[in-house]
Amino acid sequence: AAKPKPKLTKVQVTTEGFKPTKHHADGRGFPHFYKQTYFLKRGDANQKDGEASQGFLQVLMRDGKNETAWQQPAPKDWRTSYRRRALASWITDTEHGAGHLLARVMANRLWQHHLGRGIVNTPNDFGLQGELPTHPQLLDWLASELIASNWRLKPLHKQIVMSATYRQSAAFDPAKLKVDPANKLHWRRTPRRLEAEAIRDSLLRVSGLLDARMFGPGTLDERMKRRSIYFMIKRSKLISSMQLFDSPEPLVSQGDRPATIIAPQALMFLNNAQVREAALALAVQFEQQPDNAAAVALGFQTVINRKPTARETESISAFIEAQQKSYESANPKNARNLALADFAQVLFGLNEFIYVR
Repeated sequence: AAKPKPKLTKVQVTTEGFKPTKHHADGRGFPHFYKQTYFLKRGDANQKDGEASQGFLQVLMRDGKNETAWQQPAPKDWRTSYRRRALASWITDTEHGAGHLLARVMANRLWQHHLGRGIVNTPNDFGLQGELPTHPQLLDWLASELIASNWRLKPLHKQIVMSATYRQSAAFDPAKLKVDPANKLHWRRTPRRLEAEAIRDSLLRVSGLLDARMFGPGTLDERMKRRSIYFMIKRSKLISSMQLFDSPEPLVSQGDRPATIIAPQALMFLNNAQVREAALALAVQFEQQPDNAAAVALGFQTVINRKPTARETESISAFIEAQQKSYESANPKNARNLALADFAQVLFGLNEFIYVR
């Protein structure tokens, strides 16, 4: 009976089936004293040693400025503390705050998005443990352009995609390979695989199955036809087809994605029910063509955006005829559709469908 009893306070409920409790960190729904953060002696909540006010990284505060230069008191009876506003003001302050670093980080992310590799190849680490920039002057120039355009991203996107570096081919050069085997100097365009979401969305788009509705709740149903961004992230129930193509790990921050090559990726294009459904839908479009050669031309143009060569047209037309004959014994009415679906599935399995060249 004399055993000490701890003073407990409910701060959050995360178990399924319970209504979530609001975070006390956002200043809503809790008594006033929860809005303050204190220094605690030995980590003991009962030994408060002064209030810990909002602060920022000292190394990113210049010209004698401190945190008070960006802090603003919240208006009377305001629902938030204005701390996030102060944080945003400090992050975007290019004169005295972290704006110069923010611009470099953002410009590096855009470059990485388009070229596959950042100017700083450790996008989550610009510090001493990260890699040095391969083109520091270029990074500074891109950052200054971003600031000059008032943080608008579209102008910088346009400048990158219209550059000679972005528009060069993936042509191979043995002499340049000896000088720069990792292609850090961008002497060619490195073929790059699409992200997991883009692969699935492309599959739905070219087959005509994509549901283009925007907004609304997410889902865990892998059979849904909306864009992959509408998949709900649930750590205990991840989407298997997304994991196959290196979808982001939901437990940690990822500055870039790996591009693994494993056998189950090819097997998915051969055996997955959603891939087969897309192939059957695309085969309906092929059936409207007058002959196999026209169907082959339409398939190449639709799926991989190029015309087939004469050899490809000849060999694939023969493949379609052979598949149709094999299906006729079992289902003569649907044999051509199934044969054309096999052709569509072959196109989905090509590297050209999932790699950016």
